[in-house]
Amino acid sequence: MHVDEYPILIDQLCPGLFVRLETATDIGSLPKKAFKITNAEQIEEIRRLGIRHVICISDKSDRLPISLEELDKQADPGLSGRPAKAFKTPVSLELLGLKRETIARNKERRDRFAACEKRYDDAVSQVVGVLKKAAKPSDAVLDAAREMVDSLVNTFLSDLDVVVSLMTTKPREETRNYHALNVTVLSLMLARELGLGKSQMHDLGMGALFHDVGKGRVPIQRFTKGNMTTLNRVVREYYREHPVLGAKIVSAFPDFPPAALDVVLKHHETLDGQGFPSGLTAEDIPVLARIAAVADAYDTLCNRRDEVGFATPHEALRAMYGKKTSLDQMLLASFIRNIGVYPPGSIVELSSGLTGMVVSSSPKASFRPSVLVHHPDIPRKEALLIDLTIEEDLKILRALRPEELPREVFAYLNPVRRANYYVDTLPPA
Repeated sequence: MHVDEYPILIDQLCPGLFVRLETATDIGSLPKKAFKITNAEQIEEIRRLGIRHVICISDKSDRLPISLEELDKQADPGLSGRPAKAFKTPVSLELLGLKRETIARNKERRDRFAACEKRYDDAVSQVVGVLKKAAKPSDAVLDAAREMVDSLVNTFLSDLDVVVSLMTTKPREETRNYHALNVTVLSLMLARELGLGKSQMHDLGMGALFHDVGKGRVPIQRFTKGNMTTLNRVVREYYREHPVLGAKIVSAFPDFPPAALDVVLKHHETLDGQGFPSGLTAEDIPVLARIAAVADAYDTLCNRRDEVGFATPHEALRAMYGKKTSLDQMLLASFIRNIGVYPPGSIVELSSGLTGMVVSSSPKASFRPSVLVHHPDIPRKEALLIDLTIEEDLKILRALRPEELPREVFAYLNPVRRANYYVDTLPPA
């Protein structure tokens, strides 16, 4: 049953509700089987028909039904002729208090997130094409990269609100392509918050897109004896060289922006001089490279498995905040403000007892994101999105790790191991 239509008890009726009398064979003096209640007399007429419940159609109603909790406070449940706690509707007690605006906006939001996911998949395909051909620099590859970055930059420079959404795509083999796109998107998000101009954002986007292009297989000639100690040492050394190798690759492109090349070369330099490849200190690291470093650190933490597992978005931010000597703290503070204290992908428990996954956050209300909630009575494909900026009475109690979820809740929310982000522009609410 769709969330916009659900059964309610006769005692929950009030003027302003649009109802359908599914079980009635005779509607008496009522206008029709489906109509909007305008007065108390119509409620009494429905009661005289002897039916126990009607179907409430919320998207045609002016308000929500009287909640069961409110009825229990008003009268002794034994007097109303209804079972006190036995009756459960598909939107049940904990959801009946939601504002009509929340329920009415859900289909529109689901459609937007679906469109957003489609654009993300298309963008990943473009990244695959660009990075696979990067080893042979050409005007065509550079033009394809510019076109993609231009599209993202133009999105960010619009006057519309920006939402960073978690895309529930399945894990794929092209890990580095996901990472390249995510770092590009997150870097541009931060650049927009800082008010960078279109030219700087374009340079940043190009640098972020190619920031790991120097990564690849370790050449066999780098090994001497082939034992594991040598293997681990060579892999570490080769990893620390990838910014230089990447800069060499992109410098072969005709007219590759110098500021973008700096991002490729210097995104692993740290403010305390402990980074690589050159051990630069704060004053020698360009701001675009510092921005890319913040985005790279966040996406790497969310998508890299360690002995504990994958870091949750909330844990990733906490870990980054602890790197006070390496990451630019001003940029990090702006990043957290923009992506939210509970970033997309965070699993949270709400004060109503519901569990959900954050799908979007606004810089204007970082503690009050939009949450896709689990509810056993609502089909997964129609899962309810609750905007906490609308539902002021609800709040997040705590963040959860995915492994803490019961199996059915995990399957419903489908928290992905690889966190993907895409930028969507939404009209003002």
